Amino acid sequence: MARGQRELVALAAIPLLAAIIIFLPPWAFLSVIAAAAALACDELLSMARGIGLAAGRWLPMVLVVTLLAAAWIFGAPGLAAGTIAVVVVLPTVRLSDPRSPSGSLGGAAAEVFAVLYLGATAACFGWLLLWPEHPHGIKLLAFYLLCIWVGDSGAYYVGRRFGRHKMAPRTSPNKTLEGLAGGILATFAAAALAAWVLRLDLPSAHVAALAAVLAIAAPVGDLVESLFKRDSGVKDSSSLLPGHGGLLDRTDSLFFAAPFAVGYLVATGLL
Repeated sequence: MARGQRELVALAAIPLLAAIIIFLPPWAFLSVIAAAAALACDELLSMARGIGLAAGRWLPMVLVVTLLAAAWIFGAPGLAAGTIAVVVVLPTVRLSDPRSPSGSLGGAAAEVFAVLYLGATAACFGWLLLWPEHPHGIKLLAFYLLCIWVGDSGAYYVGRRFGRHKMAPRTSPNKTLEGLAGGILATFAAAALAAWVLRLDLPSAHVAALAAVLAIAAPVGDLVESLFKRDSGVKDSSSLLPGHGGLLDRTDSLFFAAPFAVGYLVATGLL
């Protein structure tokens, strides 16, 4: 990739996303997230088809959006009901597929996993904006985004400059322990700065705890996606975003860490 492409895409996308979050109703941002989750689901299933699984395309994308709508309108019960519907609908639809029963088990398993994996994690991401009272939801979401993005950038640039020791050579050969350390330090620095700038109404101990949660969960989410890419033999989930890969590449950490952040906030009574 051209080295500057990563920075140019970020410079264009981040202000646009910030404007949507700050100036438009919550559903504008949630619509963007739903579209990103649907496209990421399509990329994941494209990878599944690349290794011979008979996975569909359009119905899983529709079901991701439906699952997210249920979760954001009705909360946790909506997510539970949507999950049941996905588990029932996708295998049942296979009965009308002229290729059945060939490929049904692997294809249905890939579809159900992709929809639930992207749907459940993106639902939690949206709850960071929806569940707190306005404008605390915007501040909490901004805090979360800054921690993830700055941590990811810290890992990327420190790893490129100082990376020597491979962290997971079989899963993600380019990731190093030095990059991980840089990402963790950057996440804590971003958390402290964001909490101060945003005047986030959270005690310092909880800010530090959230930084620790995100500093660990985000790299794990990135590694999980790398696991899928290595298995399917692709470098990026798609070429949609120059210098960044696909939507799955850009949302892997962002979505994956959200259930851990929401879980911490709910468990501590902060959400």
